[in-house]
Amino acid sequence: MVTMEAYESIEKMTSGDWYVATGAERERVAQQAAMYAHEFNQLGPTDPKRSAEIVKAWLSPESGQCTIKAPAIIEYGFNTTIAEHAFINFGVTILDIAPVTIGARSMLGPNCSLLTAGHPVDDWQMRSGGWENGSPISIGQDTWLGGNVTVVGGVSIGDRCVIGAGAVVTKDIPDDCIAVGNPARVIRKRDKSRYERTQLPEGAPLDAFGILPEGPKESEGPESSE
Repeated sequence: MVTMEAYESIEKMTSGDWYVATGAERERVAQQAAMYAHEFNQLGPTDPKRSAEIVKAWLSPESGQCTIKAPAIIEYGFNTTIAEHAFINFGVTILDIAPVTIGARSMLGPNCSLLTAGHPVDDWQMRSGGWENGSPISIGQDTWLGGNVTVVGGVSIGDRCVIGAGAVVTKDIPDDCIAVGNPARVIRKRDKSRYERTQLPEGAPLDAFGILPEGPKESEGPESSE
C-alpha cells in the first residue's frame, strides 16, 4: 500500500515528480521562508544591513550579492539562486518548489512572477486532491525582464535577452533575443547597429557601476539581420 509520506518530502517536491504539499519538514521550511518574507517586507528600506542578512539566509548559499526590493515573496528560498549584481525590483513573486536561477547582472522589473509550480490539467480530481509538481526556471546573465513579466515552469531564458513588459514566457528564449507578448515570442535579435551608447556624451563609461566582467570588447556592426 502506498503511503502519503512517500509523496510529501522536500526531495520529492524538488525532483519534478508529483508530490503533495504536506509533511512536517516541508511545512517547517515553508514557515521559515514566510518569516523571512514577513520581516524583510516589514523592514523595507529602514535597515539595509538586516535586510541583506535576511536575503543571505533566505536564498540558496550559491547566491551572490544581489539587490531585492521589498515587498518580495519567495516561497522557499533554498531553491532560488540569484547571482552577483542581479537586481530584483518591487513586488517579485518566486514560487520555487523547483530550482530558480537568475544570472549575474540580470534585472527583473516590478511585479515579475517566476512560477515553477504546476498542477494536473486534464485530471481535475487529481488536481483538486492536492497533487502538484514543479519544473525549473533559468534566466541567464545580463537579461532584462520588464514589469509584470510571468515566467512559467520549465522555461529557460538565455543571456543578454530582453523580455517586454507584461509578457508571459511559456517557451525557451535563446540568447540575445527580444521577446514580447502573451505567449511571448521572439520579435528580433539584438542588433549592434541600434546600440544606445551613441546617445551618451563622448567619454561616458559604459560600465557606470564597475560590475562588468573583464573580456574582449564586442566588435562593431549588427549582431544579426532582422
